[in-house]
Amino acid sequence: MFLGMAINFCVLFTFSVLSYWPFQTRVRFHMPFPSLHPFFIALISGITGIVLMGTSITITDAIIVDARMAVIVISGIYGGPIAPLISGLIIGGTRIFITGLTTTSMIVGIGTIIGGLVISVFTIRKRMTFRNARFYFYYFLIQTVVLLAILMDFSWTAAAQIFYFIIFSFLSFFTVLFILRELNIHFTKVSLAEKLSETDYLTGLYNNRMFQKVTESITKNTDAPFSLLLLDIDYFKRVNDTYGHPIGDEVLRELASRLRRSSHSYEGIVSRNGGEEFSVILPYAEKETGMEVAEIIRSAVENVPFTTSNGIDLSITVSVGVTTFPDNGDEIQKLFNQSDIALYHAKNTGRNKAVHIDETKKTSLKSVSS
Repeated sequence: MFLGMAINFCVLFTFSVLSYWPFQTRVRFHMPFPSLHPFFIALISGITGIVLMGTSITITDAIIVDARMAVIVISGIYGGPIAPLISGLIIGGTRIFITGLTTTSMIVGIGTIIGGLVISVFTIRKRMTFRNARFYFYYFLIQTVVLLAILMDFSWTAAAQIFYFIIFSFLSFFTVLFILRELNIHFTKVSLAEKLSETDYLTGLYNNRMFQKVTESITKNTDAPFSLLLLDIDYFKRVNDTYGHPIGDEVLRELASRLRRSSHSYEGIVSRNGGEEFSVILPYAEKETGMEVAEIIRSAVENVPFTTSNGIDLSITVSVGVTTFPDNGDEIQKLFNQSDIALYHAKNTGRNKAVHIDETKKTSLKSVSS
């Protein structure tokens, strides 16, 4: 009996871990067709239950015990209400015939179907999680134990077998639940670490590292034009010195939101490159579009005061330097340097303005000709 339980647990553990991890949203490999995932999970759970019944522990000619309950319950964590319902139907239907069609097999099979149905109904009202899955398991275990007690003639041997089944069910379910929960935590931490490596902690925008990756990818994989906007908050040091860095952080977060909103319809890719310096990449945007968006951003910042948590309305402005690929540079570093030159030209000629690098060249030519 103990050897059979060990084999059954190994089957449960292997199928659960290898079958459920692709459906977690944080892994590198994702199953296609997300809307069908509950049905995939239900099918996998059903197949697992059939395999478990094939390696089950025989109590009598008509009674077998295994870890099918754990599979049905756990399927609800990843597959929602539909998974325990369908897996219960598959496993319960198979149970009716796996040991031959008898009154006992019909009672146990229908009991499995009802168990899956009840879990499904309650999961609709209360979503199953790693934290509350145990309560669904308790219900299913009690139902199964009651059925076994009814079907087995009372004896000390039968009582001992039911006791062993309860212990086995507890160990198998909670061990697999613990492993799956640890995997979920691991995937969450990996996802968070990857996100932190690519995003700015304060604003949630791409950081400079991600900006470099995006721009290099664009310049290498397409010849289509795009515009790069480099912008800087005017006199931002005064804000920090006067109101403190927490207020300065509020300004940065609000500016990030305005940059997203202003460039959203142009598919703008917004990054915080450091300090009060931000950038916006505008795919497929020629010079005219780049300057248009730059002016939209400048106006969105200037025209609406930045209201802080302490009730102060701050008048903030930005200066913007604009370049266009490939006319102003066919490599991102050159393009960035040109935007930086345009930005400082905007600052040195009055601030609160958007300047394209071509305009600085025209100014230089005029100065030379004069």
